[in-house]
Amino acid sequence: MPGRFAQVALPLPIAAPYSYAVPDDLADRIVPGSRVVVQVRRQELVGVVMAVDDSAPAHPAKPVLAVPDPVPVLSPALLKTAHWLANYYGAPLGIVLKAMLPGPLWGESEVRLALQAGRPVGGGTAGELARWLERRGGEATIREAARALKRPLWAAADRLSRVGALTMTVEPPRTSAGRSVAKGVELVGPRLTLLQRNERFRTTPKQLAVYQALEGANGPVTVATVAAAAGVTDGVIGRLVATGLARFVEIERQRDPFAEMGATTPPDSLSGPQRTAVETIAGLPPGDGALVFGVTGSGKTQVYLEAIRRGVEAGQGAIILVPEIGLTPQTVSRVRGVFGDQVAVLHSGLSDGERADAWRALWRGEKRVAVGPRSAVFAPVRSLGYLVIDEEHEASYKNGEAPRYHARDVAWVRCRLEGARLVLGSATPSLEAASQVSERLRLVRLPERIGSRPLPPVELVDLRTAPVVGGTGAVPWSERLDGALRQALAKGEQAIVLLNRRGYAAYLQCGRCGSVKACERCSISLTVHHHPAALRCHYCGATAPVSPLCESCGEPTARARGLGTQQVEQVVAERYPGARIARMDLDTTATKWSHHRILDRVAIGEIDILVGTQMIAKGIDFPNVTVVGVVDADTGLHLPDFRAAERTFQLITQVAGRAGRGPKGGRVLVQTRNPEHPALRFAARHDVEGFWETEREARRDPAYPPGLALVNIVVSGPVEPEVIRQASQLGDWLGALLADRRLALELLGPAPCPIAKVKDRFRWHLMLKGPGADLGRVVRYLADKLDPPSRVRVAIDRDPVSLL
Repeated sequence: MPGRFAQVALPLPIAAPYSYAVPDDLADRIVPGSRVVVQVRRQELVGVVMAVDDSAPAHPAKPVLAVPDPVPVLSPALLKTAHWLANYYGAPLGIVLKAMLPGPLWGESEVRLALQAGRPVGGGTAGELARWLERRGGEATIREAARALKRPLWAAADRLSRVGALTMTVEPPRTSAGRSVAKGVELVGPRLTLLQRNERFRTTPKQLAVYQALEGANGPVTVATVAAAAGVTDGVIGRLVATGLARFVEIERQRDPFAEMGATTPPDSLSGPQRTAVETIAGLPPGDGALVFGVTGSGKTQVYLEAIRRGVEAGQGAIILVPEIGLTPQTVSRVRGVFGDQVAVLHSGLSDGERADAWRALWRGEKRVAVGPRSAVFAPVRSLGYLVIDEEHEASYKNGEAPRYHARDVAWVRCRLEGARLVLGSATPSLEAASQVSERLRLVRLPERIGSRPLPPVELVDLRTAPVVGGTGAVPWSERLDGALRQALAKGEQAIVLLNRRGYAAYLQCGRCGSVKACERCSISLTVHHHPAALRCHYCGATAPVSPLCESCGEPTARARGLGTQQVEQVVAERYPGARIARMDLDTTATKWSHHRILDRVAIGEIDILVGTQMIAKGIDFPNVTVVGVVDADTGLHLPDFRAAERTFQLITQVAGRAGRGPKGGRVLVQTRNPEHPALRFAARHDVEGFWETEREARRDPAYPPGLALVNIVVSGPVEPEVIRQASQLGDWLGALLADRRLALELLGPAPCPIAKVKDRFRWHLMLKGPGADLGRVVRYLADKLDPPSRVRVAIDRDPVSLL
């Protein structure tokens, strides 16, 4: 019989799979979708079989070494999805597959050698290897042997194996580990107010950083996690413990971190519009989709869960995507209230072992419902019946590195292949989703809040003319917002204050010469942070001390300009000294479960005012929140991105929806210097469809999605002349290609990216605009032909969500 060969995709940036010979004893387990261990140069890697055939490669093929799993890890539908991803986004197949499987299922393997007694070993390298193994007790890994004998040993091991003197056993990468106990730390006693903290830690800013990290965790957390989050050594944590404000504890690592999390009991019944929505979704033909367009507080999640419940009772599985990790614990609590321990969570906030355990539970069919952010779209759910994307408008559903996929588009493909129903949900659907209504999506409306409660009135406060209070520094604080917050606090109600910029101030500028302290690795100013005081780059993570003197002119005139959530928190603490305040941004939520714990404190009434960035604008439901204040609605309105207005509209509409969810009602105050802007005017009226119509018209000339498609091609490298030269050559090549193929595409650039340098890499980009079919042909052709110099990278971003 002719030999059989497996086409194996490896987690490497290479265009085509490698061919490996199929050993007879493994032939029944080497099938498309199987994980296999193969030799690549001097190491053993895990790959995925894409096909098995009789086509012999041009060069002798090495054999497959092992098959770690009894059945394939990827179903035929997921394999087809992988091929679509590679084709659509111009990404190497191996990189696509790497994104589809948890990290612990990849990586290097160990090959263990075992010497067999009584067999001839001969001389040379094979004899040396045998004698060394005998001295070691007969067993060792080939890596240990090669290191000891200081030479490659694959050929010698193969000769010994063929004569029966040696056996080789492949141990694939471990996907789990035992439970263990770690050293942890937690706060003791009542929480210090902001003013008390400033006084207590006036001379020990590092201890303050540890205290704030522990406060964000709101419970025991490992010492290593706190040290990393606060940027300190273990000794600083020990000194804080010595003050009596914290204590060391033991933490048992759990493999299912959600096992002891409480479940939220669902309501006993659905409203009329909710029942109609469920019936519409359940009645969709397999492979079709619906857009659930419901106002904030209309009960969209209950609709999803009821539709899924019917599917699970019929033997189907489901995937629920949420836009960011911080929402997952809340969503899991609601989902577990319906499905109990049938829920598995997949997201990057879990440890490698936790992710692998959750993935395997779905793969084996032990759990039927997967919850997580965009990567959960690849969950190996059996008999997939529903795939839900909650808050589908969120930009976080787009992957920021290769493969640069959008979970919404991947979900469409997967649902069509598996006959599942796709459900998109949002109070502010994206223009892309809205444009697909009628053509690909059924529109399902939920026009009223649960209990027919009204949407809160939204007042635009014009900062150009409105009276403001004094003593708030750079933070604009109108008398209208101040009065609303005081009134809410007097009644025992809660409030949310939004500013979508973290840190203390936007930048540090000399009042005399005007110079601004910038990041040395990125073309961006450093953000001013307090507690601990430092200048930080939000792109590369670099830090610098806050100097009282200007580095350019030496004068003591450097001043913080702009504002951030830390400064807003300080203003709130000073103006309302009796209020209990929490801040929720990337700086306070660096530790595991910190999102969940902060929101838990709000839910049980321990927090009066929650200050934060966009992460407090969605997915939270607190009936006692009666006031929402937006400190500055203009922060993202004028960014060099065609979606700036849409994102601002969505953010304001979403955060406004946090108010008035209970019987006390609510109000929203949005401070702005552009009250005439359409995004703000429509948000104040809660008029989503009016905004759609205006924004579609604005994107006709010049043309932008959804009326056409985009590809952003970013060329980057450490030497700017090389980057410019490569971008220019690529532009010339693309221009000639478009002319030769007569494609109806527009080529813009090359030009520097809006942020021209990030992490010591200069960035130039080109943009292609036009019909999606023509763009697809160019992407595929470009991906096959790209061969930039070794120090230059070319990233193809199809359907980009950001042009920065």
